[in-house]
Amino acid sequence: MKTTSISSASISTAMQLTVQNSQVEIAKLQTESVSGTYADVGLELGTRTSTSIDYGRETARLQAITDANSLAEQRMAQSQLALTQISDSAQKLLDSNVALSGSSDASSLKVASDTATSMLENFVSYANASINGEYIFSGINTDTQTLDDSFISVTTGDFNAAFEDFKTANGIASNADVSGDQMEEFLTNYSTSFDWNSYTNASDATMTSRISTSETVATSTSANSDGFKNLVLSAMMTSQLVNSGLSSDGLAALNKQTTSLAGLAISGVTSQASLIGLSQERVEKANSAMSAQMTIIDTQLSDLVGVDTYDASVRLNTLLTQVETSYTITAKIQELSLVNFL
Repeated sequence: MKTTSISSASISTAMQLTVQNSQVEIAKLQTESVSGTYADVGLELGTRTSTSIDYGRETARLQAITDANSLAEQRMAQSQLALTQISDSAQKLLDSNVALSGSSDASSLKVASDTATSMLENFVSYANASINGEYIFSGINTDTQTLDDSFISVTTGDFNAAFEDFKTANGIASNADVSGDQMEEFLTNYSTSFDWNSYTNASDATMTSRISTSETVATSTSANSDGFKNLVLSAMMTSQLVNSGLSSDGLAALNKQTTSLAGLAISGVTSQASLIGLSQERVEKANSAMSAQMTIIDTQLSDLVGVDTYDASVRLNTLLTQVETSYTITAKIQELSLVNFL
């Protein structure tokens, strides 16, 4: 009878190799059961790996644009809020001027002057609105405050100097001596020659943003617009002249001009808000389109690199059981000794 020798060492070594291989597979299955994708995409896909990379790159690009759009949306929302406040102030100025029409009551004139002065102060605050450290009405000069702190004193100072020069040139002794025709001439000429851009730090060019892979839109507006200019002119003329002792004819000419300018200001600011609103709508549509694109790409990518997490979990539990059994058997083998049978 022939017997075959059995080496407990060889059995133990085989068990160790099995455990080592299983541990590698366990690490892989743990990753796949949690992530839902191949642990090693390159190994599993081979030549198709480039496709998965392209999918990932396109998703990242669309997500980057979407993230940038959120900043543009914040800027436009803040712009809309400030434009609404400016428009409301302009409406109050217009209402004040309309109510003053034909009146020369001293208290009414003072109220109109105070209203215009307050409107100018509020305007400076609204025009200097910022978000995330960017001044929203400075055009592309977003790091520069739109209007200097000395804006009101500089503009009113220049206006009063121009009015004094006009009176001197026409031999007019006092404000009460300015006729209606002279007042209309001065205000018209001043409005025409008023270099509004020299009083702001804004650029004419506005911020543009790429809102999708193929679209760019303006996502800001500039203080250099006619709406802002006309509002400042109306408020400045009213605050400086309405309560300065003008004759009834001069006051009527002033009221006519400032009322017209206030109306033009409201129309201009409303137009700016409408343009921002159109950009907001386009950004919203672009975000929706990109979201749909990313969903499609993610589905294709999941089909390409995805794994059945349930199956991976079952295989993982099976391997863990096998490893535990191997550890048990190895421990039993290591306990075997001839000494125990002597």
